[in-house]
Amino acid sequence: MKKNDEYDVYCTDLSDQGAGICKVDGEVVFVFGLLPNERAKIKIIKVYSHYAIGRLLKLEKESGARQIAPCPVAKWCGGCQLQIVKYEAQCEFKDQWMARLFKQERLYPILKAKEPLFYRNKAQFPIQLHDGARKMGFYKRHSNEIVDTNECLIQNDGINRIYSFLYEHLDEACARGLRHIFIRCSLSNDQAQVVWIGREKTREIEALSNSLRQAFPNIVSIVFNYNERKDNVILGEDYEVLYGSDSIVETCLGNEVVLHFKSFFQVNPKQMEVLYQRAIELAGLQKGDRCIELYAGTGTIGMAVSKYVKEVIGVEIVKEAVENANENARRNGIENCCFVCEDASKFVKKYTGDVDVLFVDPPRKGLSEEGIEQIHRLSPNRVVYISCNPNTLKRDIERFREQAYDCVCIQPVDMFPYTSGIESIALLRKK
Repeated sequence: MKKNDEYDVYCTDLSDQGAGICKVDGEVVFVFGLLPNERAKIKIIKVYSHYAIGRLLKLEKESGARQIAPCPVAKWCGGCQLQIVKYEAQCEFKDQWMARLFKQERLYPILKAKEPLFYRNKAQFPIQLHDGARKMGFYKRHSNEIVDTNECLIQNDGINRIYSFLYEHLDEACARGLRHIFIRCSLSNDQAQVVWIGREKTREIEALSNSLRQAFPNIVSIVFNYNERKDNVILGEDYEVLYGSDSIVETCLGNEVVLHFKSFFQVNPKQMEVLYQRAIELAGLQKGDRCIELYAGTGTIGMAVSKYVKEVIGVEIVKEAVENANENARRNGIENCCFVCEDASKFVKKYTGDVDVLFVDPPRKGLSEEGIEQIHRLSPNRVVYISCNPNTLKRDIERFREQAYDCVCIQPVDMFPYTSGIESIALLRKK
């Protein structure tokens, strides 16, 4: 098999990245845009030692799971991998991926989203100048090239309206000093925030900020975030508030959440409540329980848990998020919940109090071996592990087993419709 070879293939499966899986002379070929049970003519575009990448040339037999992509730039944009798949079939594929990965675990069916489009409350749009032309949108798959678009069908309507305004009014002079535009919209409180991210704040950016305020009275925060880094880290350390404050107000399970632009908050607020409520159910909380929440962000889980237990301590390394979290607890009259600013591993290593239930919601890389060993030292009766990466969740469940914790069950939640992402809750119990 060589580059530019063409083959007639039959697709047998869908990868967890949304690519169709075929075989040519016993070798695996991944083809984006091809679905299981479809026949097609493809062209080999890249060959690696153990697999190849193909491009769809002609679809010869179509799957019943296929639909016309609702987004006009879905073919090029790398943001959504499952635009051509009907929503029910998306959930079926995700259930299949999880079943293959967690063959030995008790696995519940994925909790589907009632609104699979226009759900995201946060977007980060890259900006580039290319041959004098300004481009705004999202990165092309496996590329730094921007797919230019004036809306996104998984962002909420508030974000799309603000972005469409910026797409029309942000000219070359504004774009020259920018890397990204960050927009966050809270539909529950009708508040919006715009963060300019770039090397320098210019008069043009200040003028456009004033135009934004006039066009969108619900904007309560405009910030310039200084970032001169040469890597792909989006937010820099320093920032300046141009209007309002550095935060907006969100809502989660009846609690108001003051949300700093640097703080983590689930991007699908409706499914977030489904996720957290299910985590609370699985935890089997009792009034006398003492709980710890690692990677606490702005305290959403800790505050939701607090009314069921005696005490909650939340741990988070981002200073602004911890300040938000403690302010949020006070704002909601919660007295049995506090948050500390510290690296989760360091906190766990030195903590000497009792803990009945430990909640952990780590980044995609999951937990370190040392972190799991330190959690074992704390000896909670139950660990509720919320994961956005099934692969690292599987690895960490095996590591917990080595520390005498069994996996009771796993509950997937479809937090990210039209993408290949899966959020999961794993309940672990000490033997």
